[in-house]
Amino acid sequence: METNEINNEINSVSDLSKILQTLGEPEKGHTRFFRGHADKDWQMLPSIYRAKHLIKNEDKIIKDALTYCPDDFSPSDTRFEKLVKLQHYGYSTRLLDLTTNMLVALYFSAQSYKEEKFYSDEFKKLKDGELIILDIPNEEIKYGDSDTVAILSAISSQESSFVIEIKKGIKKVVEYSEILSKSDIDNILSLSNIKELLIKLKTEVREKLIVKYEREMSLNKEKSKNIFKNYKEFYDEINSIFNSQDQIIKLLQDIRTDKPQFTSNIDPKDFQRVLCVRAKLNNARISRQQGCFLLFGIGGSKLKSAAIPDEWQRLASNGQKIIVKAENKAAIMEELKSFGISKRTLFPELEAQAKEIMDYYKGQK
Repeated sequence: METNEINNEINSVSDLSKILQTLGEPEKGHTRFFRGHADKDWQMLPSIYRAKHLIKNEDKIIKDALTYCPDDFSPSDTRFEKLVKLQHYGYSTRLLDLTTNMLVALYFSAQSYKEEKFYSDEFKKLKDGELIILDIPNEEIKYGDSDTVAILSAISSQESSFVIEIKKGIKKVVEYSEILSKSDIDNILSLSNIKELLIKLKTEVREKLIVKYEREMSLNKEKSKNIFKNYKEFYDEINSIFNSQDQIIKLLQDIRTDKPQFTSNIDPKDFQRVLCVRAKLNNARISRQQGCFLLFGIGGSKLKSAAIPDEWQRLASNGQKIIVKAENKAAIMEELKSFGISKRTLFPELEAQAKEIMDYYKGQK
């Protein structure tokens, strides 16, 4: 009997179950989330980054929404809660929807079978979808009241010229301390990823300090404390310079509108993070879809998005994307109805229900 070696294709709900059984449970310390793309060629990129004119005007889009629709927002809403509401109403934001329910993600992978825009131009052929599985480290999963969530949410209100400028501060401190050589400094500052840069800097400085105090340590163990004292002072000075920049001071002011007790000390690495945020289930759609969000930081400048770590995504056992086959999308949608997954159950709002109810009675006498 011939067996199907290609196990990354979904033609039915049972195919998805088999793929998950093959993958097994997430590693300890990770939680699994899902996302569905109606087109397998789509990128995991928040909508605000899908066109230049959007990210260049992100702060203005939010201001306009708050100005023209003030009654839709509560004075107690945090910036993150405002982003969630804007996402709900179709605004482009730095959020990307996820779900904890694999069947909900499968619905969004297959939902487009009737929609013209999901047919390829060539031969008007329906496009394959993709089901995405993310195993996210628990330390990258936050609630809406997290300090890091407040930082990344506040980026949305900054002008498009906002950038992470840390290299000048590092160079100033390193040159003054004379811990590293000029070539060491240039090598470290050539890195564009802030996290990688700071890790390399941390390693290099620690090694140099150990060498510097090695002789003293061998003579007096108490002298070893100098390493850690100098080490801490070194990084405190870099953070102090970073947090004293005008654009960071403004960001801190915006953060404090949500969190008045927020400290004046932002870790530069936080800007380049992507967080999974569990939103309040005070929205019927989020509750029905068992939804949460990826909140994206920036990749150095505001015009560039932070990237989802590659190691989060689980591929099929053959190392390929998990594909929802176009020719079976209609059948999958019908099958999902038997599991209680349909437009009617996932979109409970009156305006979303209208078309579903009217279409149901179309043609009936």
